[in-house]
Amino acid sequence: MGSARDVAKSRESARFPLWLASICAVALAGCGRQPAQAPQAPPVEVKAVTVAPSTTIAHSDKVGEVRGSREVDLRARVSGVLLETHFVDGSLVKEGQPLFSIDPREFRAQVASARASLASAEANLYRARQDVARYEPLLADEAISRQVYDNAVATARQAQAEVEASRAALQEADLGVEYADVRAPLSGRIGAAQVFPGGLVTAGQTLLATLSSDDPAWVYFTISESELLEVEKDLGGRSLPADDPRLVVRLILSDGSEYPLPGRINFGDRALDPTTGTYRLRAEFPNPDHKLLPGLFARVRATGRELQDALIVPDRAVQEQLGKYFLTVVTQDETAELRPVTLGPRFGNRQVIASGLTAGDRVVAEGIQKARPGAKLKVVPATLEDFDRPAASSDAAPTAAAAGDTRTGPEAG
Repeated sequence: MGSARDVAKSRESARFPLWLASICAVALAGCGRQPAQAPQAPPVEVKAVTVAPSTTIAHSDKVGEVRGSREVDLRARVSGVLLETHFVDGSLVKEGQPLFSIDPREFRAQVASARASLASAEANLYRARQDVARYEPLLADEAISRQVYDNAVATARQAQAEVEASRAALQEADLGVEYADVRAPLSGRIGAAQVFPGGLVTAGQTLLATLSSDDPAWVYFTISESELLEVEKDLGGRSLPADDPRLVVRLILSDGSEYPLPGRINFGDRALDPTTGTYRLRAEFPNPDHKLLPGLFARVRATGRELQDALIVPDRAVQEQLGKYFLTVVTQDETAELRPVTLGPRFGNRQVIASGLTAGDRVVAEGIQKARPGAKLKVVPATLEDFDRPAASSDAAPTAAAAGDTRTGPEAG
């Protein structure tokens, strides 16, 4: 028995070194292997503009609203029932053209009554003057008293006053007949009629229609307080003459096209708007074809000073973080670098960079959100003209003009 147990223990002790050796072999094999490497992320595709110095004329775009140079709310000057309208809603009308007809029968009756009153007053005046003419020689012969003659003269004067009052009443009645036909006070485009035939019109209250003269057209727009101060600083307290080219502005329509005729600033408000801190201006544009409709929104483009050797980037490329501005620049090894810059003037969708860039730098203008600092980039060349319109993609930073000078920060996204 003892020998059998000894044999079993010797077998167990023989297995232990083999088991330990196998574990060590596996561990050593694991130690000799290289750790698995994570796959590299593909480069981020971006569009970048190569910066080059250029001479350009800065301009400023402001949102403006087109209005008629003369706008009139048509209201009747007499009360009555509307009989007829004489125009097509939204059509062009000429000054003096009949627009509405109010029932004139009541006013014609008043004219007839006023004429009769005038005739009676004139007859009384004739009789009173005859009395004066008859009494005058009798007074010289002292055939009548002075009082009788004076009474006759006073009666004649009273009759004369009654004649004048009757003539004024007749003129007023004639005006009632004339006012029953509402005519266009100016040439322009008329809106939709607000009262239809059969409706009751109240003098001075009922709005019949709105008429506006849109040639020339007026476009109102505003500038900020800081821009106003900058303009005043450039002028040095001097007033611009009416023919100064700096008063000439262009109009950019909502489809991006430019209105062919230039306009001219002809009005500046007396004060800033205290609620918005803006200053209102008005430009006048010729509108012979009536293409500029009142209520139309467009961009007013004012020309500024000439910039020499300016470094310009798309406005959407600028990012803001805590009051500081940055651009994402493509390095020589095709990686993204966040670079602080100082801004110059902005015009349209373009931004002048005062410092922080050099000629030849490639600035990311699309794909900014994905182009993290140090990320590998796949650069698609682009030009400034490619970004002259506001960005349609949510991936791009919003333009200052479209977002109220709000810029994305370098950590956004």
